[in-house]
Amino acid sequence: MLILDPIPVIIENLPSDYSEAIELPFSPKDPTFGSHTVPFTQTIYIDRTDFREVDSKDFFRLAPGKSVGLLKVPFPIKATSFEKDDATGNVTAIHATYEKPDEDQGTTTTATFKKPKTYIQWVGSSHVEAEVRIFNPLFRSENPDAAEGGYLNDINPNSEEIFGHAMIETGIREIRTRAPWPEEEGEKKG
Repeated sequence: MLILDPIPVIIENLPSDYSEAIELPFSPKDPTFGSHTVPFTQTIYIDRTDFREVDSKDFFRLAPGKSVGLLKVPFPIKATSFEKDDATGNVTAIHATYEKPDEDQGTTTTATFKKPKTYIQWVGSSHVEAEVRIFNPLFRSENPDAAEGGYLNDINPNSEEIFGHAMIETGIREIRTRAPWPEEEGEKKG
């Protein structure tokens, strides 16, 4: 999983040393690719676009008082509050609870578990930082030569988006070691 614009989620009802091994397939459609495990910890990261400060009926991801599933994690999380940077107005952290049913109630987990409407990507506290570049169309129109003033006036200023602090889950390390392509100069270890 990859998070382009990460925001930390602190799961307050989990201890700081909590770690649960979550098994993730390398390819959800083809089990022959195998799987790997990633740690689910008290602090995880989600994409900034997966959270809204104010909920709406057409938004199915995380918002205050709303539950959302995390891919392959057994139970959902519910946002309880968030912190903001006064200078930028950006949300800097989300506080949430893990909605795992109490085991001492003597009920089965399926009876007390309400399936969330949607599941979002996440990465754990152990992750790989990366710079990610997304390439959009170079021109704003289908026929750049027809643009007033020539094709240079039709260049899309957002044709390349750079996310300098993206996070990738730790399975990327195993993918790199198992990859069929040769190591490039930038991929050498050490």
